[in-house]
Amino acid sequence: MSEKYVIGIDEGSQSAKILIFDLKGNIVCEDKHPLRPYHLPRPGYVEHPDDDWWDAICKASKKCMAKFQGNPEDILGIGLCTIRYCRAYLKEDGSLAQPALSWMDVRVSQPYEHSNPDVRYVVASSGYITYRLTGEKKDTVANYEGGWPVDVDTWNWSKDPEAYKQTGMPREMLFDLVMPGDILGYVTDEAAQATGFSKRTSSGGDFQ
Repeated sequence: MSEKYVIGIDEGSQSAKILIFDLKGNIVCEDKHPLRPYHLPRPGYVEHPDDDWWDAICKASKKCMAKFQGNPEDILGIGLCTIRYCRAYLKEDGSLAQPALSWMDVRVSQPYEHSNPDVRYVVASSGYITYRLTGEKKDTVANYEGGWPVDVDTWNWSKDPEAYKQTGMPREMLFDLVMPGDILGYVTDEAAQATGFSKRTSSGGDFQ
C-alpha cells in the first residue's frame, strides 16, 4: 500500500506557504511565495493588489509540487487556512470585483456599503480561495471573525434580520457556511492546472 499525504495551505499577511505531510505528521516538502506590497490608496485603506492571494498560492503550490517525490494521486486532501479579518468583494462569476481588503483596512470593521454594482458576494479570504479551488460558494465559519452576521451560538448565519441590517450584508450576498474541518469541495480541473494539485482532491474547511 502506497504512502498517503495531505496538503496544508497557510496564507498569512506576508506569504503563501504550502506544506505536504505524510499521515504521521512529518513534513515531506514545502515551499512559499511572498505576497506583494500592499496598495495604500488613502489613509486607512490597505488593499491586496490585483489577484495576489490566489497568485501567491498558485506559485507556492507549483514550487512545492515540483519537489514532491510521491504520487500526486496519493494526496488525500487539502487543509486551508487564510488571513482572518479580511474581506473580498466578488462578481457573479466569483472573480474579484475590486481589490481585496487587508485586515488592517478600516473598512473591514465597518458595515458593508453596496457602492459597487459589480459586487454580488461579500466573503472572507477563505471563501474566495475556496471558490478558486473548488468552484463552490462555501466557506468555513472559523474564518468569520468580526463584522459578519454570524450567530456565535449556532456557528451559522444569524436568523435575526437586524444582524444583516447592522452589517450591511444581506444573506443572498454571503456564501454558505460549513463547520471547521468539513469538506468545502474538490479541486477543479482549472484549479489543478493553476496550482499543480491533483483534481478532485478534497479541500477542508480549516487547517487543523
